[in-house]
Amino acid sequence: MKQFDFLYTKVLVLILMLIALNPGTAHAGGTLGDMFDRIRENSSSLPDVVSFVCYMTGFLFAGLGIYKLKNHVEHGPQSVPLADPLKILLTGSIMLALPSIGVAMQETFGDEGDAQEIGWTPDTGAVSGGTLDGMMMKVMENAYVPFVSLLTFFCFTAGAILLAVAVHRFTKTAQEGARGPTGLGTMATFMLAGVLFSIAPSVGTFTETIFGGRESMTTVDFLALSGGDADAKRHAENVVVSILAFMIIVGLISIVRGFFILRGVAEGTQQMTMMSGLSHIIAGALLVNFGQFANIIQETLGLTGTGLNFS
Repeated sequence: MKQFDFLYTKVLVLILMLIALNPGTAHAGGTLGDMFDRIRENSSSLPDVVSFVCYMTGFLFAGLGIYKLKNHVEHGPQSVPLADPLKILLTGSIMLALPSIGVAMQETFGDEGDAQEIGWTPDTGAVSGGTLDGMMMKVMENAYVPFVSLLTFFCFTAGAILLAVAVHRFTKTAQEGARGPTGLGTMATFMLAGVLFSIAPSVGTFTETIFGGRESMTTVDFLALSGGDADAKRHAENVVVSILAFMIIVGLISIVRGFFILRGVAEGTQQMTMMSGLSHIIAGALLVNFGQFANIIQETLGLTGTGLNFS
């Protein structure tokens, strides 16, 4: 079984290397956003590869189970116990139904809710490439949407792989009995796969729990500069808006990282703690909607109408 796990890992690494070394885009240039889009496009078939591996594994287990069942009928239960082919057939059926299980987990953990609204529409009316706010806005305008799409794709692909790993561990338990790896780690792997499958509504669930809504506030009004130069006010607002977009990206990464930490805690990893995982998730939710969080802080301190207004 250890040799099978090692071979399975090598096959996945080989697939990723073949995707990364696509000769059609080996010398492609472009911007940072183009690079993110290229990575996502060149890896777009990876979920299909995972589904194909699961289907082929399911057919293999089904054939092996039928063969074992035939030996049980021909040679009797003393030679081949009835439980052995039934376990193998159950394993095959689970692997064949893995895509359907993934959809069920997506609807379960996503609560069939709306995705977190993180749309970012910057005002580029006063942006010029030679200014600080111009460079910041150009970077985020180019990289924001492609990176969010790439992160979503990574979460979906990682969820498919983790779901296959969790099912594989359950099948090992069915074959090995009490010596199998069933435990908190396997359950956490299942839960992490479900969250990653439905990362968009999952993020929306956390922000709605904290702020009462699923819409990130990415528009800013610099009230403190309302009486000054209009262009200077717009430059300052563009700087704040670009920082907000970057904070949303960091928040999404923090939430995903927090769930991986919680899985590590369930696996018994000594370097990870539950407090660290929860802190990553809560901090990520605050960063995803930092505009509303800033409004709450200003209202608490009595600064409403004098500082920044996010909407």
